[in-house]
Amino acid sequence: MITLTRRNLLLYFRNRPGVFFSLLGAMISFLLYIVFLKKSMISSWKTVPSSHQLLDFWLIGGTLSVTAITTTLTSLGQLVKDKERKVIKDFYLTNLSHFEITMSYMLSAALIGFIMQIVMFALMIGYFSITDNLTMPWESLPAVICVALFSSLLAVVINMLFIQFISRFDSLNAIGTIVGT
Repeated sequence: MITLTRRNLLLYFRNRPGVFFSLLGAMISFLLYIVFLKKSMISSWKTVPSSHQLLDFWLIGGTLSVTAITTTLTSLGQLVKDKERKVIKDFYLTNLSHFEITMSYMLSAALIGFIMQIVMFALMIGYFSITDNLTMPWESLPAVICVALFSSLLAVVINMLFIQFISRFDSLNAIGTIVGT
């Protein structure tokens, strides 16, 4: 099971354009906020003290949830590819059970979602600390990590509900476009 999980992780991270496009939905929401929405939202929230920091943290939370959904869906695409190419039938010939094979796909997707959330978190905290002097209360970091891990697991479960009914990679791309949007 660990070997199959490692295989899925390697296949995901070796596909650099795939990694970029799985983060694209999250990056677009981040850039839209910076370029278009930030000034109008801050002017609407003038009466709230420290509105810059509040809105920045709000955006970080929303973007991380988008990251969890899009990256786990993209990584579960390997399961759809393996079904379509009938590679999964080869895995059934091993001593792994159907449950273990499915869990390896889910575990690799959860790890990918978690790693990508941490990457996006670091990018956003870095940007906002430079532009808005946002300071992260570092004692909250363990809670952020736990929430990122939980949201990755939850996103995998939700995405697996969709993946179970998809047998063609083209269909998954259409769903991925909708979810990413």
